Amino acid sequence: MSEYSVLEQRLRDREVVLLDGAVGTQLQTMGIPIGTETWAAAALETHPSTVRSMHERYIKAGVDVITVNTYSAARQNLERVGLADKTRELNLRAVMLADDARQRWAKARPVLIAGSVSNYGMRAGAEPHWTDWSAVRTWSETTDAQAKANLREQAEILADAGVDFFVAEATGSTTQRKWVIEACVATGLPVWMGFRCRREEGKSEPQIGYCSEEGLADNFQEVVSLGGSVVSIFHSTIEATDTALPIVQKGWQGPVAVYPEADRPDYVERRKDPNFQMRVTPEEFVDWGLACVNRGVQIVGGCCGIEIEHIIPLRDALPKHLPPECVRQA
Repeated sequence: MSEYSVLEQRLRDREVVLLDGAVGTQLQTMGIPIGTETWAAAALETHPSTVRSMHERYIKAGVDVITVNTYSAARQNLERVGLADKTRELNLRAVMLADDARQRWAKARPVLIAGSVSNYGMRAGAEPHWTDWSAVRTWSETTDAQAKANLREQAEILADAGVDFFVAEATGSTTQRKWVIEACVATGLPVWMGFRCRREEGKSEPQIGYCSEEGLADNFQEVVSLGGSVVSIFHSTIEATDTALPIVQKGWQGPVAVYPEADRPDYVERRKDPNFQMRVTPEEFVDWGLACVNRGVQIVGGCCGIEIEHIIPLRDALPKHLPPECVRQA
């Protein structure tokens, strides 16, 4: 039985699964610079031991899933820093580093490795990852055909490297989300379909991406029909996640994952102020995570700004199973 088959059985048994926290900002906290060009992907070339150490810390914190550092490691991102010819090598290395950490620290329990594929760096056909267009002025150079080819290339490399499943982490429009999911599904591995949501003043329902005008519900069924096994609300504020969750649960009867961001203002330039306070404290995150489980969410983790200090107490607090009285039956 494959590692993912074991996870599927756990989900059928109504068990609660703990995903890791942020990759990019956790590496930033550990001293690695991140930026708009490759986010944290360049660390695979410059700081591989730190990347491995990050995975080790999450495993020791008790997570069930670790996510490889490939969110921004597709060809269009690496070529901007002169690493395009290392696209295969660096994506393979990302999985190797995660597997090294798993082999060393997860001998007594199963820990799965998720391959991250996203639309990061793709302005073609839709919207950019960043709303600051000056920071992404070169992104228009990626055509639709090139973007889809880059996604297929990366997904195939990660599948060859041995990831257990994919997290399709598109932060753009439905067009880009479909590209990402289709590239992952084509490998034959299980796929978690991710929706980045936001709240806009005057809007009754959350919208997807950073600046798309699409509501979450608008093309939801079209997207989930592509063949994923889990729907996740990711890289969204806690407020946006809370608003999106009923829409997802109404349109999707399978397992749901949530891994929000901390709504930090300093994701690229790390704040120097020693008095800076996180927008989401570990205590607040634990309380929120437990509330999500009580709403029927089986998979909980974190994204940007939700780091190891948030995951450790959550591991201690999470129940093993969904509560019997839970209104949502997974």
